[in-house]
Amino acid sequence: MPPAPPRETSLALQVVAVCGVCGMGGLALLAWALASHVLEGPVRAALVAAGLGLGTIACLHWRLARRAQRWQAAAHQATTQLSATLDILPDGLAIYDADDRLVLCNTRYREVAPGIAMAVDYGTRFEDVLRRAAASGEIRDAQQDLETWLAGRMQRHRSPSGPEVQEVRGDRWMQLTERTLDGGGVVVLRTDITDVVHKQRALKQALDDAERAERQLREAVDAMPAGLDIYDENDRLVLCNNFMATLRPHLPVQTSLGKTYEELLREGLKHGIPEEALGQEELWLAHELAIRGHRPGPEVRHYPNGAWMHMHESRTPSGMTVVVRLDISDLIEQRQKVEAARQESQHIRQLLERAVEALPVSIEIFDEQDRLVLYNQQLSRMYPHMNYAEHLGKSFADILRHSVERGLVPSANGREEAWIAERLSEHGSRTSTLVQRLADGRWINIYETRTPENYVVAVRLDITDLIEQRQALEAAQDAAQQARQLLQDAVESLPEGFALFDADDRLVVCNAQYRRLYPISAPMIVPGSTFEQIARYGAERGQYPDAVGNEEVWVAQRIADHRAAIHAVLQRLPEGRWVQADERRTPQGGIAGVRTDVTQLVRKEQELAAANAKLALLSTTDGVTGIGNRRRFDDRLATEWMRCGRHGLPLAVILIDIDHFKLYNDHYGHLAGDECLRRVAQLLQATIRRADEVAARYGGEEFVFLLPDVPLPEAVTVAQRCMDNLRNAALAHPRSPTAPIITFSMGIASVVPRPEAGSDTLVQAADAALYRAKYGGRNRFEVFDPGL
Repeated sequence: MPPAPPRETSLALQVVAVCGVCGMGGLALLAWALASHVLEGPVRAALVAAGLGLGTIACLHWRLARRAQRWQAAAHQATTQLSATLDILPDGLAIYDADDRLVLCNTRYREVAPGIAMAVDYGTRFEDVLRRAAASGEIRDAQQDLETWLAGRMQRHRSPSGPEVQEVRGDRWMQLTERTLDGGGVVVLRTDITDVVHKQRALKQALDDAERAERQLREAVDAMPAGLDIYDENDRLVLCNNFMATLRPHLPVQTSLGKTYEELLREGLKHGIPEEALGQEELWLAHELAIRGHRPGPEVRHYPNGAWMHMHESRTPSGMTVVVRLDISDLIEQRQKVEAARQESQHIRQLLERAVEALPVSIEIFDEQDRLVLYNQQLSRMYPHMNYAEHLGKSFADILRHSVERGLVPSANGREEAWIAERLSEHGSRTSTLVQRLADGRWINIYETRTPENYVVAVRLDITDLIEQRQALEAAQDAAQQARQLLQDAVESLPEGFALFDADDRLVVCNAQYRRLYPISAPMIVPGSTFEQIARYGAERGQYPDAVGNEEVWVAQRIADHRAAIHAVLQRLPEGRWVQADERRTPQGGIAGVRTDVTQLVRKEQELAAANAKLALLSTTDGVTGIGNRRRFDDRLATEWMRCGRHGLPLAVILIDIDHFKLYNDHYGHLAGDECLRRVAQLLQATIRRADEVAARYGGEEFVFLLPDVPLPEAVTVAQRCMDNLRNAALAHPRSPTAPIITFSMGIASVVPRPEAGSDTLVQAADAALYRAKYGGRNRFEVFDPGL
């Protein structure tokens, strides 16, 4: 837009017109005086003089007009050059006169945001320019309440105090700088600082990442299971981890930092470290310093406390020295044990070879190709018709067929090939023993197992006596069965569930009521099943809801309670049923148990517990707003203060006060005031985003946020989000002198708790910041500054 034409142009035009009139009049008067014959001499002379005077005046006016035109052209050229120069500037520049009207501006100033221009004429008032920019929707702060924003902006324009940062749409940022002129005007400079803001934001993130990385590195170094020392280029200790500090108990970490390697060695020599330097300390020290940084390889050292250390030393390109000490005491001890075990193994092997021959059972070993490689003499005595010396190196199938062909296995008669096939298929893979009857009437128990090397070890035991005893035992069992039946009839008549387990924890007897109480486990509740089998069967199939997801842990605990048999166990069953298990040990070492259905009793207790929990909840809940009350806040503050102090975590508190709430109550009444408190409480409760964060009513119109593990910048973000949500809610407050809606004043404080300080110091800090927010005009938040 070209600059407005100056007022001198119209003045020059007027001068030219006057010169023309004067010149023409003078010429006409002169011509008439000379041409007239009736005029007298004096009159003629006066007229001639007047005509000449008018001509002279016209000439002078003409020269003045020409000079004014040259001046006007120069001024217009200077104005054009100034406008072109201002348009080159990367920043927006405007000048307003004492009436706050636009005098001069460049093209950049007319951009509300990069690429979005706004029509502005010279003479436009600053307020109109501001209103057009706000109405464009590009200025973020003006989007919520244009009039409020406009009033505040005009106030700062009239009394500029310093640069102001303004956010526009698209995460763009502008810096506005205003200065008053001596004549009463204002110069406005508008600079795009988006890159600066983004770089500051990135720098802060980078600093936070660097601080976190440094902390993680320090924690990782301290967590190393090895000692770590780092020396600078002057050979002074600059870093020592916790493990290394345990190796130098005579020299605390803070005392050792900054000392040279030689000074540390001398301190160690005073305490007898290392042992090999005793009696020749100076010689050892000279040698140690001579090879410093030039060690041919790692070294092993023995310390007075009995520890063995593997020390590795290396230099970095910058001249620093890194020393790593690894405790290899266990490795040295294991080596010593391995050597002792090797010697003992040789001795045991000799004893084992003798013991195998002395065993009362026969042993035979087949290699991975199923060939006989070893047997003892007991095997030859068990099978006198077999010459095992001839069968060494032969396969198990050949030896088996040789025995069947000679009729040494009566159970194979008539089905030799089928029997051989069955025996080969189970060779080395049976999970139970094989009982085989020999031709002479003896019974042999065969146990075969396969080693990790795929060898098969077969043990054969003559169990003829056991078989005869079993037959006698079966007869005795028949008599015992009759007694068992009598016992079964007796327990069936009991109204409670009853089960008896023997000393081996196997079920001896139980009644039908016991099975009815455990319908899912019923298929496993049979005599002979162990208690563990029954419990595991039920746990795996949902018999016990408490075992779902952690069956192994539940089964282990249940078995422990069962074997202790000293107190009653309450069990939760499907469909809301509860059973109490009372178990006691019998004099014979067994366990007798009674199961009682206590569902009704447990339900009564649960109802009572629910009532107590509801009462506890009511005691920590604010009756008006429904969120936590002061008591809940105090309890959580004390807990989080201790927890964050132990772990070195920050703890933040935000105190919130509703501005001019008394005027709200006076205007709407207390019932409406309570409803307002409830809406504010709901808004605050919706602001928190983590389960460990607490929003509570602190008292009256005051609320409080407790934010564990939240540093100060994040607490400020929460406060800003809270104020934005309140502004969006737009709760009317016509009597408020601050704004026509409900507003907050907030005080923010965040510290890492210290054991010597009380948790009330954090609340007092937030309260001090809240006082500053109120004193500073309300509808804002302040951060606690210890310097203030």
